[in-house]
Amino acid sequence: MQHFLDQVLHLSGILEEWILGVADAWWVHLMVYLFAAFDGFFPSVPSESTIVTLSSLWASSGRPSIILVGLAAWLGAWTGDNLGYLLGRTIGWQRFRFLREGKGRRAVEAAERGLQRRALIFLMTARYIPFGRTAVNLVAGAVRYPHREFWPRSLLSTFVWAVYSCAIGSLAGAWFEDNHLLAITVALIAAVVLALVVERVINAVHRMLDRRADRRAAEEGAAGADAAGSTSDDTAGAGTDAARTGHLVAPGAEPTSSPEETRP
Repeated sequence: MQHFLDQVLHLSGILEEWILGVADAWWVHLMVYLFAAFDGFFPSVPSESTIVTLSSLWASSGRPSIILVGLAAWLGAWTGDNLGYLLGRTIGWQRFRFLREGKGRRAVEAAERGLQRRALIFLMTARYIPFGRTAVNLVAGAVRYPHREFWPRSLLSTFVWAVYSCAIGSLAGAWFEDNHLLAITVALIAAVVLALVVERVINAVHRMLDRRADRRAAEEGAAGADAAGSTSDDTAGAGTDAARTGHLVAPGAEPTSSPEETRP
């Protein structure tokens, strides 16, 4: 048993040295940028877990630079969002099989509804929902959502996402600064748990806003129907009054005298 534990500790030491070596590599920030960019239209890329891992490593070891990691994540995510928009505008979202069924299809329907009703809120929150970021980027391009409104909102939402991801990793790393592997493990677990909680909260908020929008639309429809009915009643009443006088006046015509008025 002691021999097994010694082997595990030895392997963990080797892994820790390898991770620290990767953190010092010049290409680590480029990797963060590319992962965040591809995640804009290919949701299986582990962009957020990579950012959380490196942020946790920064908090426990001082490297790599969290500022550079955050900037790479921000710019990469913004690039990916705009590439996803361009793909949606060019070929549509129907070409992607994972968006035609299951959670992907529900994400597309939510994206179409969200862009119509509350684009800013939906663009800010969609990336925390499974398939949400990919769906909203492709759908925004497919429905010709104005790009002049899409890119600045994407710039804001990706900044918030990058700060959020870096904060999760750095907090976990600060708690376990003496054990880099434990810090990374706790950071990843915390990221998964928080993602589930945030997803539930965001879905609940969107459902509440959808019910409110549906109720407002129903009230406006009922008010419009009442107004149309009132106008119809007024028109019918005016026609009845004219008929009682024994004659109708055509629009633009001079009124004519009734037989009683012309009788000597």
